[in-house]
Amino acid sequence: MRWRLVGIGVFLLVVGMAVPGMAEWEVRSAGGGRVVGLKLSADGTVTGVRLGEQAAYRPVLGETRLAGCRPEGVGKAKRLNGGGVEIERSFRLEGGPNAGRRATVVERFTPQAESVRWELEVRGHGEPWSVPIETHFRAPRSESSMFWTAWGDPRPEGKDWTDPLRPAKWEDREFFYGGRYKKFFKEPGTFSLPLATIVEEGRDEGMSLVLSPEDVILGLKMRTTREGEVTFSREYHRLEEGKVVRCAMDLVAHAADWRGGVAFMSGQYPAYFESPNAGVQLLAGCGSYSSHAKVEDAERLMRMAYRVNWQASFDFPYMGMFIPPVSSDDESWIDFKEQSTSIGKIRSMVQSLRGRGFDTLSYFNVTEFGARTKYPAPARKAATDAELWHDSNDFLHYALGGAILPGADGKPIFSWEGCVVMDAGEKVYQDFLVEQARRHIERVPESAGIAIDRMDWLMEYNTQRDDGVSWHGDRPARALTQSWKQLMERLSPVFHDAGKVIFVNPMAARIDLMRSVDAFYDEHGQHPHSLNTCTLLALNKPYVAWTWELEEFDKNPDAYFQRHLHLGAFLTAPVPGNDHTILPNAKRDKFYCDYGPLLDTLRGKRWALLPHAVRVEGSKTLANLFEVPGGYVVPVTFGGEAAAADVVVRTPTNDPAQGRYRAWAIHPGANQPAKLSAETNPDGMKVSVPLVRGCAMLVLEHTWMSPSVRNFHDTAAVKLGTVLESGELRYTLDGSEPTAESPLYSEPIKLSKTTLVRAAAFQKGQRVGRVLEREYVKLEGGKGEL
Repeated sequence: MRWRLVGIGVFLLVVGMAVPGMAEWEVRSAGGGRVVGLKLSADGTVTGVRLGEQAAYRPVLGETRLAGCRPEGVGKAKRLNGGGVEIERSFRLEGGPNAGRRATVVERFTPQAESVRWELEVRGHGEPWSVPIETHFRAPRSESSMFWTAWGDPRPEGKDWTDPLRPAKWEDREFFYGGRYKKFFKEPGTFSLPLATIVEEGRDEGMSLVLSPEDVILGLKMRTTREGEVTFSREYHRLEEGKVVRCAMDLVAHAADWRGGVAFMSGQYPAYFESPNAGVQLLAGCGSYSSHAKVEDAERLMRMAYRVNWQASFDFPYMGMFIPPVSSDDESWIDFKEQSTSIGKIRSMVQSLRGRGFDTLSYFNVTEFGARTKYPAPARKAATDAELWHDSNDFLHYALGGAILPGADGKPIFSWEGCVVMDAGEKVYQDFLVEQARRHIERVPESAGIAIDRMDWLMEYNTQRDDGVSWHGDRPARALTQSWKQLMERLSPVFHDAGKVIFVNPMAARIDLMRSVDAFYDEHGQHPHSLNTCTLLALNKPYVAWTWELEEFDKNPDAYFQRHLHLGAFLTAPVPGNDHTILPNAKRDKFYCDYGPLLDTLRGKRWALLPHAVRVEGSKTLANLFEVPGGYVVPVTFGGEAAAADVVVRTPTNDPAQGRYRAWAIHPGANQPAKLSAETNPDGMKVSVPLVRGCAMLVLEHTWMSPSVRNFHDTAAVKLGTVLESGELRYTLDGSEPTAESPLYSEPIKLSKTTLVRAAAFQKGQRVGRVLEREYVKLEGGKGEL
């Protein structure tokens, strides 16, 4: 049954159901931010929504149901202490082999500071079974009603890149949380943040339904319809006697801007959006994926905003055995390219790169192991357990065999060069991976950390194991997403306690998997859908996109760079020895050098999520706003032939600079930035920004460090400045964080060796804003090896 809702100018919660009774209960947020209120019928069905303290209630309908199940009787509602409401409903499965199975759904609506919390408990009865747990809501049909989520593309047929930050008209679509294996980076129907945002631009009203990343999320789909209905479908949860499936969501009201729901989610669950090791921002920049390249021109690479190499580690003997248990740094082994190597050689390459001002991420993989694997297991070759590692089949089958992920036929799932897929939930394999982590830290201490490859396998299920929550293929299973979370609880402290960082290749683009992750190196970032989806995982973390030698890149390099600037993304730089990615080329190198200074300004970026944070007046030119240490940067892109763009920027009401900023425009290919003037008005700061190639990076500084170029040959003089009233600048040269007791800046800081300079502004002894930091690298000639 479909409902036609007439004369309602905002969104509604609705499902196909009988008309409930008269509204009897009310739940409203406590008043932080925009007030959201809900009304519920006597049987607990959502029937009304109010957005704003003085706003009237508008009719809505909504509830959570079990797919394929029939409600038994009517819901029972009761008032909770603190102003909440609880509803209990019973359901019976109607068809299929499990027909007649029963479950109880309990929904609780409770007031929070900025939202109404919507919690679910699903209690199974009898033997185990599973059906999708579905939460439905609907917006009324309206010409101005729009939808947004953290998607690969707002268009159903999305092919080429388009801006993912614009809401779109309602369509009949299906979205997959994290994507489908081998498809997520090619299809627009992937979403990375579990939220649905509905906006009414004419009223400047919006509302988001935000799911909790702290939940056990197994499979999750989202469906939308042309009529404005949204359904979240949670799959593969086990329903049985004595077990409870718990889920939580929040209904939050905000302006008609996609930022509202994202701001709430990142504020409510900061652990998923913040890097556990804040020092990762020193690695923010363009990357490479190279094993044995030469750095012949460090200055040129620095102009490209190049910063870190994910080492294409063909120096391992086979996948997974990244640092063999050799007795000394000089003991050698035969690597994957059938060449002799050792820990000493690996360290030498890492040290050489560090000496040129760049860092290394060691290759790591937790979902694949081995090489040229044989199945069934061949006869063991090693005489002792200590010798098993010399042969990949020996170690796989006789040390880690229980961790091999079986396919549907019970056999291993084979991958690159004959390695097999692994389940990191198996203790013996977890113990091995933790040992490898400690070996990296102890034997290659100069490495900045690791980059973990191939998260796509985490979408699989191990039907020969039982995690206690999953039900897949009508049997118990272990979700590899659960295995990952369990592993990272052990792996994260090993690296982070040692000051190391963890990058990942986010081929399962799900925010709930990223709690222990510091940054991203996306192997499929050249695909528009992957770039769009994954940059929204990286709101406050560095993100590097893969860059293949693409026809699209050569056809329109300006557009390619500008979509990365718009989303706060770095690229893979053309470094010698890059593996299946871009290599040096005079024409391409020039574009990297042209755009490198613009990319450099994104170091330390955090997405600014104020409502209507930035706009370009009277133009289709794109703009985004990022907060960076010392102020803000605004990439102004896709301006076409326009000579300039009028950009309006909103800053927080407690802005320490009170609208007084030093404004600059950096243009692709320009040798010097252009000084600008900013006009402050009630709407924010308005700046007329000249464009070159349809692009500029607008920089708004209240505190700064110069020069921006981070290399020198003899000596360097570092200058600090601020426009903050009564602001004083303090700095450190030993890597520590500046405090009110640190040296006071009064004249340029003279450097004669590679030094990390950190500085901050203080007012009345209190630090204002974030710490500025830049490593100034003394280059003394010679070549550095990657």
